[in-house]
Parts: sequence; structure tokens; C-alpha cells
Amino acid sequence: MIYIIINFLVAAYLIFASFSIDKLETKRQSSSVLVNLILFCGTIYILMGVTDIFALKKLNQVALLVGRLTYVLMGFFAVFSCNYMMVYPNYKPIKFFKLFGWILIIASIYIVCIVPNAFNSIFFSSANGFAITSGMMFKGNFGRVMHIRWLDGYNFLYRGFIPGFVMLMTFVRAENNDSKITRQNMGWNNVGVMLSWLAFIYINRCSAFIPDINAIAPIGYLPMVYCFIRANENDELVDFKGFIKAAARFVIGLVIPILILWCAFMGLLPVSAVNSTLFFVLVYLIAAAIAGSGFLIRRRFAKSDLFRAKRYEEDFEQDITHLDFTKTPKEITEDVFKIFRKYTETSSMKILIDDGSGNLNAVYTSDDKPFSIDVDRSIGDVVMNTHRQVIFREHLDTVVALAGIKTRVTGLLDMTDSDAYIMLNEGRQFIGLILLGKKTSGNAYSEYDYEMFNKYYSNLFVVGYYVKNIMNESVVGTVNREIRMSGQIITSIQENMDLIKSKKVDAGYLMIPAHNIGGEFVDMIRLTDTRHIFIIGALSGKGIAASMNMVILKSIIRTYLAETTDFKKLVAKVNFFIRDSLPKGTFFSGIFGLMDFSSDTMYYINCGSPALFVYTRAYNNVIEVQGEGHILGFVKDILPYLKVKKVQLAKGDIVMSMTDGILDTRSLRGDIFGKTRTQTALMENSNFPAEKMAKFAYDSLVEFSSKELENDVTMLVMKYLGDE
Repeated sequence: MIYIIINFLVAAYLIFASFSIDKLETKRQSSSVLVNLILFCGTIYILMGVTDIFALKKLNQVALLVGRLTYVLMGFFAVFSCNYMMVYPNYKPIKFFKLFGWILIIASIYIVCIVPNAFNSIFFSSANGFAITSGMMFKGNFGRVMHIRWLDGYNFLYRGFIPGFVMLMTFVRAENNDSKITRQNMGWNNVGVMLSWLAFIYINRCSAFIPDINAIAPIGYLPMVYCFIRANENDELVDFKGFIKAAARFVIGLVIPILILWCAFMGLLPVSAVNSTLFFVLVYLIAAAIAGSGFLIRRRFAKSDLFRAKRYEEDFEQDITHLDFTKTPKEITEDVFKIFRKYTETSSMKILIDDGSGNLNAVYTSDDKPFSIDVDRSIGDVVMNTHRQVIFREHLDTVVALAGIKTRVTGLLDMTDSDAYIMLNEGRQFIGLILLGKKTSGNAYSEYDYEMFNKYYSNLFVVGYYVKNIMNESVVGTVNREIRMSGQIITSIQENMDLIKSKKVDAGYLMIPAHNIGGEFVDMIRLTDTRHIFIIGALSGKGIAASMNMVILKSIIRTYLAETTDFKKLVAKVNFFIRDSLPKGTFFSGIFGLMDFSSDTMYYINCGSPALFVYTRAYNNVIEVQGEGHILGFVKDILPYLKVKKVQLAKGDIVMSMTDGILDTRSLRGDIFGKTRTQTALMENSNFPAEKMAKFAYDSLVEFSSKELENDVTMLVMKYLGDE
């Protein structure tokens, strides 16, 4: 009975594993083939369990029928697994092997189902346990010499000879492959075959003492399936240093504690004869002390080379999001390189910036060797279309979407002696590249590295944007090398927007930080001739940190607009980005708006905006329309809470939105400026152009305050001119 349960449990595990691989590894070409292979193996275990049930119930004819089907499928599995090994990792069909495979499949059906006496019966007996009776392959004098049953010959052919032959061919293919990772993973596949051989030999030897073990005969395929999965998931080379570190962690973390506990157990053993309760209490206390000591040791030396985990996200985030932009440009880029070298073992780094004339100039190289190259813009177009700003050398062999630019990207990586390519772009605008050299360990960049580079891509973009606008004097023109991350630079980034140029709207804005730089901003993005997006809001925090987050957010909004046309989903994606990618505790309050000039309609989503006013000329009155809103950055899935509102605009209507710096400003007497005074300033200046209205409202604020402003002030005014 236990063997039946084992078969079904293994089948359930394989099905679960196949779904996990299908869900997590959709990027790999080999995954779909491997998933099918694992499901096929799971089917074999199910049929083996069913065969055991019928044999146990003495339904021998039915057991024989299902058993034959099971062994036929074992032959199929052997052929399919060998085919998988031959085409790994690119899965390009080999016509000869495909034909050879069909011959072997037909042969398996013939041997199991047609050859007389090959598979005679399958049954359970008290004497022989689970048994499969099979006739001899050879007769007469030759048969007396070659005493081989059909079952043994079948197993040797499909479990031994064919996989062994393919294993030798795989060794040859691996030697001719340029990728170290691919060669290692092909070796993993071969190791799987050899481990399966050992498992089948072990089962065969055990059957002499435990006949029932043949009821779980397919268990021998598990090591091979495990190694296939391991090879499919593996993206790192196993080097000597890594092996030694892993062995040291194993000894320190497991072997030594077990030895200490064993010594304590043996030393306290005499106590058990006197007081068993005291004995177990002492053993448990010692075990707890060992576990606690191990935890403290690992925590104390967590950042050491020995104990530092490959999962470096927390420390990487801490360093990359807290770059000190008050340093010199050279120091900042050196800090970035040190971060990559520390966590990813990067040997070198180059930052290349597009000079606008088709060349990429190296504004930073870790080896201080300047150079420039011609940029093939078609590479950038393909990369942007695949939404993969990060490309590793290993991806060029495994990602179908990159097949068209494999040669050109490989040439670029070879030319710059690099293994990783990070494209910097703002929407469809190409800015430059960050190229990372080979790892000092000789390893390849892993899928975990890929996830981290993508997750913190916005921070890498800021570095590129920084060197383009500050460090590269040929781009900026006249920039003093002593300039730090000042308000002038932030202001230039803030004002980088698509101003509304429609004849129907006169738009003006005002952004005045209280302390040179801040996290408040206005942005306008042109979608079409008749549609324009506007955003006004504030990111939490003050100073450089808030201003850098503002730069990141402006960039990512444009990037998301290239991916989605849904206004509501755009805001939801921005929320997710703020919550998961910006420093913890960052939030955004403001308005996302969409002006549709063709229908004279304004759509908006309130994201915690303090005020959105609309002056209607027809009624000569100001109304507040923002309604309920949710600040971005707190809720993981904010989509259900977002509400798209709309306002129909007529000639002479005015839309005004602002941050809370205006509303919360206090006078010397302690009074707040508030919404009423803001509405009054709007009505009193409604005959002026939009930019003048914003300026006059600010003047009213300064006059009211009669002191230096303590809050950032940001305002957006849009006068709807209709058909004028």
C-alpha cells in the first residue's frame, strides 16, 4: 500500500513543480519543453500507481494492460528526455534525431505490446511481492549463453544505452558551446542521467531483498528530472571559491552545531537514568543556546564575504538609493561602481551618453580609458520594443525577442569587454548605456541580478541623467566642475515637459521651492494633437532626496506611457512603483489629469490633492471639484480605489490646482492662507494670462505671509479659450 501512496505523492510533486516552473520561468525557451517533460513523467507515476492498485486487487489482466501502457510511456519518456538534452538550451529541432526518436518510440510499442512473452503478467504475491514476468530474448544455445529477459533488455536499451549515447553527444556539444553557463548546465543534465543509472541499479539490487520495491520502479527517473530542473533554473557558475564558501557555511551552520549537540547529549546521557525530565530539559536548553548563538554569529558577520547572501537586495537598495549627490561627479560615479563591484562582482563599468549626433561618448570608465563608439539606434529600438532595458550576454542565446540583434549586441559587448548592457531611456528618448564588465569570479550575471537591475532601474537612470546633464560638459555647455546637485539642475529637469500648445488652452505654472530644491513638480505630456496629460503634486520629503525621487518619478511616468494607454492603469502602475521601488515611506499626493480638446473635457484622478478649483465664467463662480482621493505609495493595489472624474469645459473656464504649500502658509498672526483666499486670487486675476495668474496668486501669498516661506509652492493654471 505504501508504494501506491509513494507513486501518487511523487506524481503530485511533479505536477506542482511543473506549474511552478511554468509560472516563474516563462522567459526561458526550454521551460515549456521541460514542463511538458515533467508532466509526462508525472503521468508515468500515476499509471504505475494505478497498475499497483489493480495488481493488489488481483485484477491481473487489467494490471497487465495498464502496466504495458506504463512501460511504453517509460520508453517515450526516455526518448523525449534524450531529445531535450540534445536541443538544450535553444530547442532547435534536429531532423535526424527526430526521425531516430520515432523509430525508438515504435520499437518500444512493438517490444512491450506485440512481442510474444515480452510482458506476460503483472501481479502481487506473498512470496515474490510485486512481480513482472517476462520471457527470454534469445533461445537455443545462444539463449543459454545470453540469459536476458525482454524486460531487462528493454530497461537496458531505454534506461541505459540510449541515454548514455546521447550523454556522449551532449559532452561533444558542450565543448563546442561558447557559454560557460550553458556548458555547465548541459553537464548538470548529464549528471542527472548518471544519477538515474545509479538509482535504477540500486532498485534492481534491492529487489532481491525487497521484491515490492519494483512497484515504484519509475522512482529512478527522479534524479534526472531534478537535474533537468536545476540546469534550467541555474544561472551561475559553480567555481572553487563558491564551493569552499558553501562548504564552510555548511560546516559552521550545521555540522558543528550537530556535533556540539551530540557531545552534550552523550555527556548528559547518565542524567537520563536518574531524571529523564531533567535530561530532556537540559538537552532542549542546550539546543536553544546553540541555535541562538548561531543566529547571533550569522547576524554579526552577515556582511562578511563568507556569510553574505547572494540575495543582496536589501543592502543594494540601501546603497543605490542613498547616493550622496553633494559629492563631485567623479566621486559619485566611483561610488556607483563600488556598489556594483561589492554586490555583483562587476570587474569594470562604463557609462556612455548619446551626444545627439549618433555617437556614444564615455563620460565615465572605471579604468579611466576614454573612448567613443558609433551607436546603432536600431538596437535601442528593438530593446525598447521588447521592454528589456537590461540585457545580459547569456540572454542572447535564450531570449527569442533578442535574436534579431544578437550579433550587434554581442559585437558591442565584445568591443567594450562587457557582459551586461543597461539601456537608459526616457520613454522613447534614448539617453545612453551603462555597460558592466565580466564578473571577477568568472561567473555570469544571474537572473537575480536581472531582477535587481530592473527593480532599481530608475536609480540607474538617475545616474545616467546626472552624468548627461552635469558631468558631460560637452552636452551642457558651460558647467563648472565644482557645481553640486544644485537647484539649477533640478529646475532644468522640472521644466523638461511638453507644454500645452493647443489654441484652446492657455497653461501656466509656478514652482518655487522653499529651500532651493524639493520634491514638488508640474509635468505636461503630449499624447496627440488633441490630448494632453498633466500632473501636479508633491513627493514626501525635502531637499535632495525628494528632488531625486521627483526626477525618477517623472522619468518612470513617461516610460509607463509607452507601455499602457489606460489612464487609470497608468496611475495604478505609478502607485506600485512608488511603493516598491522608491525608498520606503515615500508617497505622492497630487492630481493626474487628461485634457481632451476634441470633446472639451477634462478627466482627472485625485491622488490626495489638497485642492482642484474650476472657475466657471457662465456663473462667475469658483467651485472645488477634486472629491475623494487616495495618496499613492501606501496601498499595494490601488486600482479598486481609483475613480476617474470628468469636467466639461466651456470657453472662459479656468482650472487651478496647487500643492498644500499655498493653502497651509501662515501669516505672522498665525492665520492660514487657505482655500477661500486662493479662490479670491483666482477670481480677481481671471482676466490675465494663465502664467500671470499663477504669479499674481503667489504675490498675494507672499504679501499675506509677510515672511520667508517655509513650504514649497507649486501651482498649475489652465484657461480654456474654446475656439479662440
